[in-house]
Amino acid sequence: MPRETQRHRSTIYPFRYRDEGLQFDVEHYSMNGGGVEALDLPAGQNTIDVDPESPSKTSLADEPWERVTVFGSVEVSGDVLDYLFPPDEQDAPPAKLYVAIRCHDTIYRDSEIIEDPLTEPGEYEVTIRLDWDDFRGRVELRPYLVRTTDRTGDDQYASTRNTKVASGDRYEVVVDRWVDDSPPMIDGEEARFSKSDHLPEGEKLYYLDFRDETRPKLWINADHPRIADVLRSEGSVGAEPRLRDVVLDQISYGVWSQLILRAAGAITRSGDVEYEWQETVLEAFALDLYDVDDIEDAKQLLREDVRDPEELGHLASQIDTELQEFIEPRSQLINLMEEGLRI
Repeated sequence: MPRETQRHRSTIYPFRYRDEGLQFDVEHYSMNGGGVEALDLPAGQNTIDVDPESPSKTSLADEPWERVTVFGSVEVSGDVLDYLFPPDEQDAPPAKLYVAIRCHDTIYRDSEIIEDPLTEPGEYEVTIRLDWDDFRGRVELRPYLVRTTDRTGDDQYASTRNTKVASGDRYEVVVDRWVDDSPPMIDGEEARFSKSDHLPEGEKLYYLDFRDETRPKLWINADHPRIADVLRSEGSVGAEPRLRDVVLDQISYGVWSQLILRAAGAITRSGDVEYEWQETVLEAFALDLYDVDDIEDAKQLLREDVRDPEELGHLASQIDTELQEFIEPRSQLINLMEEGLRI
């Protein structure tokens, strides 16, 4: 799908709706009322980490904080307003613009009104204050344009007051992580691949980034918002969590395959590897790939096989077999199919 076409794609509603029709950018932040700093996020990255205990060491905060304020803008174009409102309302559309603030872990739902009424296109400044006491985990920020009056008419335009008619990109603020959580072996984050020069083009679902060999990073393509929404779903019951588990299995298979081969290629003659994640991967899989009892023997066999073109095919088959046992994709597929049969 061409990028511009994807950007202006309309979600299926019984009325005109522009998903991603609002250009939302967060560019600055402030901690505890201090000075305003540039956010400087890489292109396409919409995650703002303010967790002082961030395992990736990329947090904006190096100590506990009480309040963080983010500053940005929402652009509403004339084309979007003309598309969403009928001709007789386009001179002064009955609309308001706000940014929704959601936190799943604390069941927090609020909004920051940006412009009410919004009667003309333009770029509107956004200031959102987040107090530590209100949040836990991740906080979602997303702009919406909402119709503010009822109207009559059997046409393609929204007619009911308080109906959302457009939305924009989603930002996530990582406030903290559960204390009991073990640091993940690799970091995961969403980004729009279409806007990120360091991520692959096309319709990729995910990408395992080895630019920092010490800590690989998994990127999920936010250009596929429906899939990204499914991956964020909570719980274990219902069609969406079942579908989430199947998608995660698919991603896990590709990720583990790459990690195993990368770790195998890093084994030295003495059986050592340079990074912690490589050792973790080898301890998890090396013994199961070979019929030996000693992990050091298994590592040497793996080292030899990954360097031997004649053995690579057999090694790939062994990795495939072990990953099917490890991930058990059949279980999640059966759960999804059983869930589907009840619909």
